[in-house]
Amino acid sequence: MPRVVPLPSDELVGRLPTVFTTPGTKSSKSRGKGKHASKDENKRTVRLRLLPNGAQERRLRRIADAAAKLWNGLNYARLVQFRKLGMVDFKGTEHEFYHKYKDKLGVNAGQVINLNNWMWYSFFKLSRLYKQGKLPRFYRKPSPPGFWKDRLLGKRLLRILVRNDRYYIEPINNGEGYLVLKDWGLRIKYAGKIK
Repeated sequence: MPRVVPLPSDELVGRLPTVFTTPGTKSSKSRGKGKHASKDENKRTVRLRLLPNGAQERRLRRIADAAAKLWNGLNYARLVQFRKLGMVDFKGTEHEFYHKYKDKLGVNAGQVINLNNWMWYSFFKLSRLYKQGKLPRFYRKPSPPGFWKDRLLGKRLLRILVRNDRYYIEPINNGEGYLVLKDWGLRIKYAGKIK
């Protein structure tokens, strides 16, 4: 399951894209062993600063825009269903939007849909707990997943989710290398240490 990692508020992020990946490699700080360990505890997230040239950056922006359109369209369709019927047809919306965007995003369209599914399931579970009075007092009433949109600028937030077998990293030296995105035939220079 891909994870969206928020950026620290004190770190300035320029116009260059940042990619977040969950490669599924063992973390050096894995603690949980046994039946109570979380299944995500042994995974780590790698954050890299991409340094694309002009053509690569335009292509990445088109890919990220398609991913945002997929998220927002899928989320809107599910929100309309939820408000009309009180439930969501996951399979129907998933099938419709996957086939609409698979030409642009490839199998990575499934990653965006999986993240949206996870967010909606989480919303339903929190709503159920809220109605039963089992949530802590500081929790407010849960709301459905939001859209990938900047509220101040009114533009889509650009994010790319890449399945863990659809990319690989070619390190050159300490802190530099290339990120190869298989589905789009891109080889992008990066800066950032992989811990």
